[in-house]
Amino acid sequence: MKKIRSLSGAKVVKFILILSIIFLIVALAIYPEKYSKSTYKGVLLWAVSVMPSLLPYFFLTAILTKTNCLTSVFCKFSKITEKLFRLGGISCYAFFMSVLSGYPVGSKLTVDLYQNDLIGKGEASRLSLLCSTSGPLFIIGAVGVSMLNSKVAGFIIYVAHVLSAVVTALIFRNFYEPPIKSNRLLKSDKSDNLLYDAVYSSVISVLVVGGFVAVFYVISEILLDFNILYPINFLIDLILKPLSNGGESLGVTLGLIEFTKGAKMLSSLTLTPLTVSLISFIITFGGVSVIMQSLAFLKKACVKTSFFVLGKLVQGIVSFILCFAFCLVFL
Repeated sequence: MKKIRSLSGAKVVKFILILSIIFLIVALAIYPEKYSKSTYKGVLLWAVSVMPSLLPYFFLTAILTKTNCLTSVFCKFSKITEKLFRLGGISCYAFFMSVLSGYPVGSKLTVDLYQNDLIGKGEASRLSLLCSTSGPLFIIGAVGVSMLNSKVAGFIIYVAHVLSAVVTALIFRNFYEPPIKSNRLLKSDKSDNLLYDAVYSSVISVLVVGGFVAVFYVISEILLDFNILYPINFLIDLILKPLSNGGESLGVTLGLIEFTKGAKMLSSLTLTPLTVSLISFIITFGGVSVIMQSLAFLKKACVKTSFFVLGKLVQGIVSFILCFAFCLVFL
């Protein structure tokens, strides 16, 4: 009986997905010029605001990963990480790379650790939340300086963002089985052309991110044009009404699909603790675009979609609360 129910549920989800894809294709066919421009805007947003902030970090962290310079150092933190997060010390390596590099580096490193038998399924799930962060060059540079014209706001968002990952990992520390204690390290890359491999992998990763940004930028435009996002926007507007003067709900709604576009829209509003905190929320939650990017990797480590999405929602809420408190003091 359970099999029949789950199978019928899977068929319903598949049917809805097929209908959604057909709808998007029809919309693109009816208004090709409009959505071609939307694609261009998405690519431009990636090229101007995202790619410059990600590529250097992708390259430098690829060098560190391939040369295995830091994993032995971080393994010395095992006692602390096991007590706090029920994770092995090598998880510090993935966290360090994640907070420096940004999405989806942390997810990729989580899978690397799992596939090298350094962590188990439970650890991979918990680590996926600790290592799901954006990087400082994007948050401080692209969002803070370029979008908000405030380096201080960028720093506030980044600190709240990183702390929210730590707090979320503490909240979910008791999920799944205890950590695997292993003293093994990631193997060093013996490639004779290390620089080429690092550049190649970095460029491919940045292009993949650009693809997600552009595609979900267009999808958000289509959903907005056909008023499909109206119920979500209406609900968010009701939630924010006691705190805002209006206008923030649309930025949050679009940010739930693609956070870069949402952050861009919110940054066009007056700089207030609320707008900065909402940007922190959507960057931390990541939107459908980042969650899909991350899960594309994390599925290889058997991380459940429901667990990861719930964790990202909690992380986003924690980030909002922390950022709002920091803004009241420092902004």
